[in-house]
Amino acid sequence: MPDDDVSEIMAKLGITPDQPDAADLRGLIEYVTELGASADEIMTAAVLESLGPLALDFAIRTPGECVPLDVFAAAANLDPALVDQLWLALGLPESPPMPFPVTPDLAEALRMLAFLTGVFGVDVVLGFARVIGSSAERIADALTSATRVGIEVPQRGEGMPYRDVVREYSSTAQDLLPVLWDAIGAAFRRHLVLVSYEGFELEKSQHGVTLQRAIGFIDLVGSTEILRTQSVEELAESVNRFERLIGDRVTKSGGRVVKLIGDEAMFAFIDLRVAIETCHELVEASPNPVRVGLAFGEVVAMHGDYFGPTVNLAARLVANSAPSRVLVSDETRRAAAGLFEFEAVEVGPLRGFPDVRRAHIARPLQ
Repeated sequence: MPDDDVSEIMAKLGITPDQPDAADLRGLIEYVTELGASADEIMTAAVLESLGPLALDFAIRTPGECVPLDVFAAAANLDPALVDQLWLALGLPESPPMPFPVTPDLAEALRMLAFLTGVFGVDVVLGFARVIGSSAERIADALTSATRVGIEVPQRGEGMPYRDVVREYSSTAQDLLPVLWDAIGAAFRRHLVLVSYEGFELEKSQHGVTLQRAIGFIDLVGSTEILRTQSVEELAESVNRFERLIGDRVTKSGGRVVKLIGDEAMFAFIDLRVAIETCHELVEASPNPVRVGLAFGEVVAMHGDYFGPTVNLAARLVANSAPSRVLVSDETRRAAAGLFEFEAVEVGPLRGFPDVRRAHIARPLQ
């Protein structure tokens, strides 16, 4: 874009050469222009104070034509309603503040998912797309947070002009994203193999996979008070420490961390004995008091998560567990009889389980 056009955009935005940030803004506008952004896109981003994100967008886009969602659906000869469903399932916004076109790589993803609906059915593929969307969002959020804290904030704190910060992180993303996708793909392939080794039974309705699992929940005792009194730095360290503890101990023992929910985590094990042993390790290793609830039985595996009464019961048990205790269901006690000591405690009736009035504190054999 010629200098006169850049000057015209700045004039329309009301930016005068004598403003303190005028040189920075001009540098940003010149950079996003180099990357291929139009004058209208630049104007919209500038009003939203989002020239940095616009630069990142254009830096990492795959080459080729980008079109609106409805134009893509028509050109691909796909049902517009299905395309809209897939778009939302992927977690992509219906009305973003900035133009959000279908990029060439995203077009291929939508075509692939639309094709899979003919193989697995619409509901299954939409569930799978939601897993992709939520997982991608978490990865993006984690990477962005790490970049901001580890790179952008220190650079700006040292006085680096924002235009140079944007150039650096956009250029780095452009170079490193292909390598990052290779790393994610490698981890995914290994996890796909690990999951394939696990046995299963097809649920009678044939809409889900039934598994026998020990499901555990662990949460920080008094987390509201603990986290409320901490600084941002201390809070980040507490969360990281909690996540590392769960991730390392559960994974090392052959279990799976299903999800992290703030100050709580859900995990699953095939081997009940190992599950209970790991629960005790977590209690002992945590620098802050934690409590654990564990239930054993059938679960339905869907969309990368587990569902059913066993999961719900484990969640109820952790809410009724005392600090530094592993509270297990009656079924768990029966299945692990002779492997641990159990002390019966009154807990019920539990919400959703009116007949459950007793649970058991699990302890190692003396």
